[in-house]
Order: sequence, then C-alpha cells, then structure tokens
Amino acid sequence: MRYLLTAVIMTLAFSNSALACSGTEDYPAAVKALENNQHLSAEQKDVLMKDLMAGMAIHDDGHATSNMSKMGQSLQILQTLKPQISQ
Repeated sequence: MRYLLTAVIMTLAFSNSALACSGTEDYPAAVKALENNQHLSAEQKDVLMKDLMAGMAIHDDGHATSNMSKMGQSLQILQTLKPQISQ
C-alpha cells in the first residue's frame, strides 16, 4: 500500500510540473504568432522557425527525459526568440 501511495504521489508531482511548464503552451503559440507575422520576410521567418523547432525539440526531449536543464535551456531559447517574432 505504501508503494502504491508513493507511486501516485510521484505521478501527480511529475504531471503537475509538466502542466506548469510554460513552454508546453508557449512554443505552439510562438509558432502561430510567427506564421501570422506580416512584418517579417520569408527568409527571416524561415530562420526563426528553424530556431523555434530546435528549441521545441530540446523542450520535448527535456520532458521525455525529465531533464530540467534541457527544459530550462529551451525556455531561454524561447524567451530570446519571442521579441524577434513579435516585431
């Protein structure tokens, strides 16, 4: 019974950290914002999209491996790209 309770608590803790991660919603929102941006050239959009996809891949890998360092790195990438996307 103690093991079951521990497993349930750990599952809830890990799922809450994934739900609380801003990158889970912010990466798809940034992709949509970039696609809808009328002020950037096609070349600029391509470069930013490539960078976004690389950041999203790091983010997804961070979640898959529970690597907080990768998740943090991916969020830094996102924060760097957001101002460029919203120009």
